[in-house]
Amino acid sequence: MIAGSSPRPAAAREAATLLLAGLCFGASQQLVVRELVSLLYGEEVVLLFVSAAALAAASLGYGLGARLSPRALTRLLLACGALLLLSPALPRFAVAGLCLLRGDSGPELLLVLALLTFAAAAPFTAVVPALLDRHERPDARLAALRRGYTCELVGFGLGSTAALALGSAPGLRFAVLAAALVALVHVALDRRAVTLAFTVAAALACATHAPLSNYGADLVYRHKHRLPGAQVLWSVDSPYQRVEVVTAPGRGRMLYLDGLRDLDDRDLGALNHYLARAPATLVRPQNALLIGNGTLSMVPELSAMSDHLTTVELDAAVVDAGARFFTPGEPLARLANWRLVLADGKQYLAATERRFDLIAVDVPSPLTLGEAYLHTREFYALCRARLNPGGVLAIQLSGPLGAPTRTPARLVASLRAEFSEVMVADSETAERAFAYAGDRLPFTAEALRATAVAGERRLLVLAGPELDARIAGAIPLTLDDLDLVLRRGAERLRERYL
Repeated sequence: MIAGSSPRPAAAREAATLLLAGLCFGASQQLVVRELVSLLYGEEVVLLFVSAAALAAASLGYGLGARLSPRALTRLLLACGALLLLSPALPRFAVAGLCLLRGDSGPELLLVLALLTFAAAAPFTAVVPALLDRHERPDARLAALRRGYTCELVGFGLGSTAALALGSAPGLRFAVLAAALVALVHVALDRRAVTLAFTVAAALACATHAPLSNYGADLVYRHKHRLPGAQVLWSVDSPYQRVEVVTAPGRGRMLYLDGLRDLDDRDLGALNHYLARAPATLVRPQNALLIGNGTLSMVPELSAMSDHLTTVELDAAVVDAGARFFTPGEPLARLANWRLVLADGKQYLAATERRFDLIAVDVPSPLTLGEAYLHTREFYALCRARLNPGGVLAIQLSGPLGAPTRTPARLVASLRAEFSEVMVADSETAERAFAYAGDRLPFTAEALRATAVAGERRLLVLAGPELDARIAGAIPLTLDDLDLVLRRGAERLRERYL
């Protein structure tokens, strides 16, 4: 049809072509965008960059559809379809290879990923104007426009939904895209030899998808993340992010979210101690709440130190990873005083009437707007409203306490804007600081120092005027002032690739 086998294609065939083009567009967008975000590391700036590139590629496709000859459009569809059949193995091998050659990331990676973005959008959006321009009469063109865009949108919705629903089954998700590509080639080109060749290529791609993609993922972590001997044990795409468990000699198991390291086995001991064990030892809570901590690694001990424990985690895939690789699920199932709630932390706090003696917030650094909300003054105010008198909010500051423009100082400033008392423990062992806030903290700095993790090399505890002096000039992070997210993301993007 694109090649012009019929001067006035039948409406049903045209609708089928546009439906399949939309399906391929939706499915490939979900696969490719998640792949690119993970390869570039999923900060908010990266999300904006990849989204802008995808929109630009789609717009370019619409423009090309009315300008290229039928033969050129046919070649574009086949070339980009073949490129998609090689994903995600090809971009992973390309990125890992380039990092190996130059010993670091560089701007050439952006060009490789831009090519994949083009392949995932341009050929499918080009089909719409290419077909609709064949209608010469204005009334026929208008009717075809309505029918065509409706079919494309329906297809896009089906493709996107299927790709999202099959995030935990990457092989099946890839097979759906491959089948849709074969169907589109068959309906659009109407050439048996081409359809047969593309079907064989798609079958080979499906057969080799898992081993090549898995090996490519290993190479990315070995050469881009610089983890010699790394192996990806588990990788799924949830509706929110890519969740991967990686192991490497000397590092143990590590949890990565959209390509960003969240934690590893070495972190858990000190992290769990200062975020949960130490404050629970001092507070002895009746009711405790964990927000985040999807690995569930704090649950067994904190449940033993409190009468009732609730964990709120947004992403079921993170909980699944935790139960598989970090905290055995069977002992958790026997905890009678613990319950898991799959929900957004801020929505849970806003809706619940329960009050807590200890709230521990274990969420990633504020590198996306969604995560940044859980580090704002407004969120801390919500936590404060759910604390009992003498209750404590414990958070990890994503790094040691440093300059007033950096994340830890700004988070402490946010706490100081809402709570009467704030205490910070800067741990050399954990390589980060932790903050404890309340209207009246039920422990002293000396008592907190006494809970230092075994083997702690240096625990600096700051409170009162000394803490205020350390964060002088730090601006609280608020919903109206989330500049930190974009500024940090832009800095990191520039350092890595430019």
